[in-house]
Amino acid sequence: MPEQAFHSLFAETENIRWDSMNQVRARARRRTIGQAAVVAGVVAVALVSGGVAVAQHRQPPVTPPAATASPTPPPSTPSSPASPSSPSSPSTSTVTDLTSAMMLQPRDVGSGYTVSGGDFTFDFDWTFEFGLSALGCSRSARPARVAERERELRKGQPQDETFVLQHTLLSTEAKVTKYLADVRTRVSACEPASGQSVRIAAQGFAGDDSVLVVFDHGAGNIAKTVLVRKGGVLTEIFSKPGRSDSASRELGRKAVARL
Repeated sequence: MPEQAFHSLFAETENIRWDSMNQVRARARRRTIGQAAVVAGVVAVALVSGGVAVAQHRQPPVTPPAATASPTPPPSTPSSPASPSSPSSPSTSTVTDLTSAMMLQPRDVGSGYTVSGGDFTFDFDWTFEFGLSALGCSRSARPARVAERERELRKGQPQDETFVLQHTLLSTEAKVTKYLADVRTRVSACEPASGQSVRIAAQGFAGDDSVLVVFDHGAGNIAKTVLVRKGGVLTEIFSKPGRSDSASRELGRKAVARL
């Protein structure tokens, strides 16, 4: 070191008061204790923070309270199965009225026929009841009716006497059934005069019940009447000139189809 610099340093430090060795040691001891306290405080804070974090990390998840279940209603008592209803009695008739469309149409009876004068009332001198009474046998009233309708289908000129007559009535099934049973009984019991006769030529060929009655009034005068029941409806058909038995039965089937 240059001498000038040494002298300057000496001059600056000449009047400085230096602590004794004991004072230096005491000050150093206090500094060491203070640093240790600070370090201990820092460590303590770190431990506490770490413990809290660990505690929070290890804390089991909070289970939310179970929702209060609504009380389950008791199972309803199954109702007793409905007892099967007893089958209703069959209707006396599926027909409540008689319309023109329910009567025989011209095409049902043959080519060239037309409805003569529409539907009208005429003398029943062609019916089963008239034919039986003409032979001197028991006559009876036809079933009480709710409705009735007549029809005449004619071919050619009036003087040609080519026509089909039909009468239809609506009653109850029981009454119409009883009437046809009575027809059979009276035909069997009828004893006309010599040369005359009446018989049932066919039955059960159309509808719910049917009969073809053949009258022989003598001298070759033959008349045939078709009676057919469907439910509570009874239709009666007469043809002139008389048709064959098979043609008469077919006419009965066509009449039922119209019902």
